[in-house]
Amino acid sequence: MEEELSLFYEDASEQLQIMENALLDAKDGTDDPEKISEIFRAMHTIKGTAGMFEFNNIVSFTHIAESLLDEVRNGAIPLDSNLSSLFMSVKDDTESMVECYVNNKEPSKDLTSSVNDLKLKLSSFLDVEETIQKEEISENKNDLKDGTWHISLRFNEDFFSSGMDVISIFRFFKKLGEIQKILVITEHIKQIEKINPLDASIGFEFTFESSCNKDEILEIFEFVEDDIQLEVFKSKNKESVLELLKNKEKNLKELFIKNGFYEEEYFTKQIKTIEESSKEKKQKTTSSNKKPEIKEKSFSLRVESSKVDLLINKMGEMVIQNAKLVQLAEQTANEDLEEVSSGMSLLLEDIREAVMNIRMVQVKDSFVKFKRIVNDTAKKLGKDIDFIIEGAETELDKSVVEKLSDPLVHMLRNSIDHGVEMPEKRVQNGKNAKGTVYLRAYADSGSIIIEIEDDGAGINKEVVLKKAIENGVIKENQKLNDKQIYKLIFEAGLSTAKEVSDISGRGVGMDVVRKNIEELRGAIDVDSTLNKGSKFTIRLPLTLAIIDGFLVQAGNTKYIIPLDLICECMELTNEHKTSIKGANTINLRGEVLPLLDIRTFFSEEIFENIRKNIIIVKYGNYKVGLQVDELYGSQQTVIKPLGEIFQNVPGISGGSILGTGEVALIFDIPKLLEYKIKQKGV
Repeated sequence: MEEELSLFYEDASEQLQIMENALLDAKDGTDDPEKISEIFRAMHTIKGTAGMFEFNNIVSFTHIAESLLDEVRNGAIPLDSNLSSLFMSVKDDTESMVECYVNNKEPSKDLTSSVNDLKLKLSSFLDVEETIQKEEISENKNDLKDGTWHISLRFNEDFFSSGMDVISIFRFFKKLGEIQKILVITEHIKQIEKINPLDASIGFEFTFESSCNKDEILEIFEFVEDDIQLEVFKSKNKESVLELLKNKEKNLKELFIKNGFYEEEYFTKQIKTIEESSKEKKQKTTSSNKKPEIKEKSFSLRVESSKVDLLINKMGEMVIQNAKLVQLAEQTANEDLEEVSSGMSLLLEDIREAVMNIRMVQVKDSFVKFKRIVNDTAKKLGKDIDFIIEGAETELDKSVVEKLSDPLVHMLRNSIDHGVEMPEKRVQNGKNAKGTVYLRAYADSGSIIIEIEDDGAGINKEVVLKKAIENGVIKENQKLNDKQIYKLIFEAGLSTAKEVSDISGRGVGMDVVRKNIEELRGAIDVDSTLNKGSKFTIRLPLTLAIIDGFLVQAGNTKYIIPLDLICECMELTNEHKTSIKGANTINLRGEVLPLLDIRTFFSEEIFENIRKNIIIVKYGNYKVGLQVDELYGSQQTVIKPLGEIFQNVPGISGGSILGTGEVALIFDIPKLLEYKIKQKGV
């Protein structure tokens, strides 16, 4: 829970900072739609995440501010200097309320009075008067006791590598009830010369009195369930106590009696039978001649991400310098220098792989935190959702994982809110009352695929198309295929929700999702079947720093194509050329593929009498042939941003410095394929 609150605090602080910056730019008033949208999104995001934690005071406050900002966004109310100043006060009070909730403190009387005063001022701008209610933050009381629970807890040796600590767990127990008795198990602590400070060698047995049920207690350990051994049962459950003695430390019974957990009379003759059976089993095991293989245990080392980032950057500079060394060796034709540069290249490639692997993490840790979000969202909407995570062991660059969190939250909430129907409606349609949402990850063609799939109502193409025409996103007579229609839901302000809720419905979120994914050099695709469900597919690069590329030239410019996306290279001859409905295509062993001439695409100078080459690239289910002039071969490529001036250049994701000092442009293959799709080439 503390980890979730920390994430909520970080997200809210970031949104409030964005809001403050936009308000400072608009302190004299503004009609800039981008600035207004930034302020609106901040309130909308904070309201949604606060709703997940049932921080009702924040939700009601930000909802009124959001409603007024919606009127500003639609042009009904101008954002002048007075209103801008009012929203700055809203930002300050929201920040204070967030800090109170995160630190489990009750808002002061001054803060409560200020919030209520701002509610009245905000409501005065609205046509429909908002109902203002003073809300009090209730403390967690445990007067009604459901009984006494026995909790048996042991930690795996590498528990601390999960990022959790023991104190946080017990602090959370204190919020939910009262710990009656506690016993620290120290049997597994090694001799001092053998102790590894990173190992968790202790365990706990304790009784806990609370109104919580077993599921609520288990939720405390939701984020560390793979790093512990846990038993939870009612203290009077004799069978569970006996089972505990059977599988835990041999002196546990004596410790229970000594520390007042159970009276000696509580244990029956059955315990002796269990102990004797366990003793016989142990003797049989000891008599075996097989000796277990002792393996040296490795341990994790936690390092600040900034240090790893610095190492990655320096590695990138080394790759660039090595490219210059290789170029120099080729120019001088010095065999000794060529041998050294070749050996250095191989060594750098190994080091690069090792360094990049340091920053690769399993998506499991990021995915698991979404369980609570899905659970709370479903409860809030009165829906029953089975949330299934697949491929949690898939590895991805940590910087990509961190930036992917917000888009996934938006998409999961939309799947639950707009996708999965209410239980009664599902039953009417012949479905199971419980809906299912999948979150899966897997590797494919040098990329990582993340899918969010639900078995809900699907996307109604007609409704989306009608809404897009009404909003002026497309023209009424414009013809689109199914995939293009589905992608319209990523346009700003295009919401098909009939009602505005705490979860979604104002046309905000999906446009931000697409923007964030594209910033990661990724792409998102949508598939849907009416009354069957929808699937959102995100395709991402493995890393954002260094890739294996293939250097080519078209016209006067050199380009780099990600090596993982290349199927084959070939010379373009007349027998390969063909044309379908005016589009350039090639005949590749009986398979017709669209052809994209890079020189024409980027308005390059076309040289005659030069051998024409084709590089066949594949991304997802699509393949296309790229026509270029020269092929130079593979090389390690350090991705560098090109700056704002190149932001809107289609098909280019960045640049790289070659050994000659030249800059080569890096192809954005998904964007090139998207271009061909629009040109009816795919």
